[in-house]
Amino acid sequence: MAPELTDGVVVLAAMAFEDAPALAAGADAEIAARLARAPSTLAAAERHIGVCLADWLGDWSRAGATLVWGIVDAATGTLAGTAEVALRFPELGPGAANLSYAVFPRWRGRGFAARAVDLMCGFLATRSLASLAVLRIDRDNGPSLRVAERCGFRPDQELAPANASMLWFSRGLSLPRE
Repeated sequence: MAPELTDGVVVLAAMAFEDAPALAAGADAEIAARLARAPSTLAAAERHIGVCLADWLGDWSRAGATLVWGIVDAATGTLAGTAEVALRFPELGPGAANLSYAVFPRWRGRGFAARAVDLMCGFLATRSLASLAVLRIDRDNGPSLRVAERCGFRPDQELAPANASMLWFSRGLSLPRE
């Protein structure tokens, strides 16, 4: 099962089926526009959680496997978003992991995304063979561009395919963050 990760402010934990209503309610227009898999109905959220739980139990490096945590507000125990890692991503070479996240509206602006990214990088550095974390960010997504900077990611368009519409950022996992 998914390891629980925390920095005392946020907790990354496997979602349970009981989280489905909060997951569906948290998928606002901003999340739906940026994340193709954002579950916006209770049934879709339940299916998504089922797939996420199965991925944790399977081979993490198989094509299509995504390790997904719920981002939980440590103070209240409330689901505040999602964070995920793809250890095999079609446009990335071996050793590179694609990270993504979504923070629900009520928790935006509190640093939860950056905390989740740092926790995922720590997990990857100690529990996977990944040596590089990658963020792909829409050019107009100012908050996520600030998360990349705050978490020590550097622009890395050399990783991106020639026709990439997003900006790509990377952070080595074997080096301590500056």
